[in-house]
Amino acid sequence: MITVNIRAKRSLSSNLKSCWFVVCLFSLAFCLLCQMTLGFISFYQSHRSMSGDEISVFMEPGSNTKQMLKILDSRLQLLAPGATITSVSAKDLLKEDILKLVEKNGKVPEIFAIEFPISTPFASIEKMVSAVEEIKEVSLVSANLEWIKKRYTLREALALGVAVFGIPPLILVALIFVICITRLNYPLKQEQGLLLMLGGGSWVVRGPLIEISVLVTLISSLFGAILFFLTTYESVPFLEEAFEIKLLPEAGTNVLICILLAVFLSMYAAICAYITAGRTKPLTF
Repeated sequence: MITVNIRAKRSLSSNLKSCWFVVCLFSLAFCLLCQMTLGFISFYQSHRSMSGDEISVFMEPGSNTKQMLKILDSRLQLLAPGATITSVSAKDLLKEDILKLVEKNGKVPEIFAIEFPISTPFASIEKMVSAVEEIKEVSLVSANLEWIKKRYTLREALALGVAVFGIPPLILVALIFVICITRLNYPLKQEQGLLLMLGGGSWVVRGPLIEISVLVTLISSLFGAILFFLTTYESVPFLEEAFEIKLLPEAGTNVLICILLAVFLSMYAAICAYITAGRTKPLTF
């Protein structure tokens, strides 16, 4: 008896070149999807783990700290809700020679750091710097607004890049799967039409293409994962060093990405195969 599995193997052996061609395309598509997923995760982690842009506030020694903090907190809540104020040791911020000088003169300032939530607009940070400078107890506000602006620009560029460059590849990969599975169905089409004419059931008609599609997708996922790891761990460390940000998640996260994508793509391939085989018309005489 010729089973579904035998028919699938027979189709694979008679259409081997096309199958390997599809494997190559699917492997590249899998690698592309892994890179895109890595981009989403890296963007999310960089925003989730980043505590915000910091501004240092130096107070005159002996000033009314409690009163100043109340004023500062009220202005913070008005201009940048969610911002926090933390005390900073002079030893952690000032250089050793400068610290010795101010200690000798008995004028060690009280230092506070203001951290803003990621969602705080850059314009609010600029206004906050001006507002803090107006407080009479404040002797100096240290804020590298130029660097903060560059970080905001980088975040906006990453967010725009993820959106703009993410949707077209997804559509392309979806179309590649549909076209390639249709190609895999060519050797089976006449046989499917004959089985439909003889009253064959759904699994009898669709089964071989579904098995072939899932098998090709799993093989492609393996090759695509190898390509993903080779390209990612060769190139991304250079980007991390250039932009001074963390992009690569843990190795276990990358493995999980590959496994989940392989499962998802196998399911998608099975659905495409089911629909493609179901569109075959019965043979007529």
